[in-house]
Amino acid sequence: MENKENISMITKAMELLEMLSRYPEGLTLQKMVELLNYPKSSVHKISSNLLELGYIGREPDSLRYFLTHKLLLIGLAAISNYDIIEKSEEYMRRLRDKIGESVMIGTLVDTEVVLLKQVQGNLDFVFTLKQGMRFNLHSTAPGKVLLAFMPEKKQREKLATISLDAINEYTITEKNILKNELDKIVADGYALDLNETVKGVHCIAAPIFDEKGCAIACIWTSGPAGRLTEENIKNIGLLTREAGLEISRNIGYKHTSK
Repeated sequence: MENKENISMITKAMELLEMLSRYPEGLTLQKMVELLNYPKSSVHKISSNLLELGYIGREPDSLRYFLTHKLLLIGLAAISNYDIIEKSEEYMRRLRDKIGESVMIGTLVDTEVVLLKQVQGNLDFVFTLKQGMRFNLHSTAPGKVLLAFMPEKKQREKLATISLDAINEYTITEKNILKNELDKIVADGYALDLNETVKGVHCIAAPIFDEKGCAIACIWTSGPAGRLTEENIKNIGLLTREAGLEISRNIGYKHTSK
């Protein structure tokens, strides 16, 4: 009986964590009880234990519970046996110094890209993103680049399951058009998001490969459309692509750039 109870509590704890991942703004204890449909005493015990262990946090004013960055470290360890963040930072800073804009790296989790690390830009106004932020696969540059470099079978499966919601009039909402763009991304070695997610914001992303040649993460930069213009976006795309390849080689990728 004791063993069954332990398994039951572990299952409930994982369900609570998965539920919180869908609510980045956090949830109160009562709301978690309603969504999980578990006794309040069980949810309180689980959330208290996870809070003590550092896997969730709690806002002092609203008493909302939210996921902490500790889970990111576990997820990263599951992806590879090396520290991508540690092996990327120097190349992220070099790219930042060349272009001035903030530079980010992220990895795929289910059907979204999760931001792992940001090196803030050195211009007067730069975008600052929150670690753990999620990005869709069809309109954002990091999402499109990881979708583009997936194995063909996995890419078909992802395209069959994701919804191409129109964020604005620039967003691609037809899968055949998106597939054509994915092919172009592979040919170019980098992906673009030109107003597709946020009007007035451009984004450029490139893949990071492991020693087997699999795209396990991506590096990208974002900035105002007035700075990341059509005139300089190709050059920044090539710089971003090269930074991705440098990180890839630093973690064992053997291929050379185009």
